[in-house]
Amino acid sequence: MVDYLPQRIAGPRLLLRLPVADDAGALFQRIAHDPEVTRYLLWTPHPDVTATRRTITERLNVEDHARTWAIVQRHTDEIIGMISGRLWLRHSIEIGYCMGRRWWGKGLMSEALDMLMAALDADRNLYRVWATCNVDNERSARLLLRAGFLLEGQLARHAVYPNLGPEPGDSLLYAKALR
Repeated sequence: MVDYLPQRIAGPRLLLRLPVADDAGALFQRIAHDPEVTRYLLWTPHPDVTATRRTITERLNVEDHARTWAIVQRHTDEIIGMISGRLWLRHSIEIGYCMGRRWWGKGLMSEALDMLMAALDADRNLYRVWATCNVDNERSARLLLRAGFLLEGQLARHAVYPNLGPEPGDSLLYAKALR
């Protein structure tokens, strides 16, 4: 893995750490099987915990230019979400995230995003962080704006959001310059 994406990022209430196969049950129950959590994601809900375990072991953190962390509440050691970063052109990184419904509206995803942004800002070769979200995903759009991202535009027919339909839908593009 590349240096700018640490394996652990600790904050006052949260810890971002690499998920392991033993996390599959919690991730399945709280995130991966919930159609409301996955509604605006680029993947469909997992049918069972085996699919979640397979995703952890075969798809997450296997590429040098990408990293996915489990978001863990420090005082309970509960996994409550996921956050990821994927490097583009060495100077730009795309982020994505999701959180279990039970923890929505408590400022936890804002805190996790702030933690990740601080870690990314430490890399002097990174200059841009960006994210896209479905045009109807108001929660994600508000989160990005609160974190200081700017709306750069709308991408027509940008991505297939499989939980919304089979055809590509429009996305909003947000970005933030580092330093």
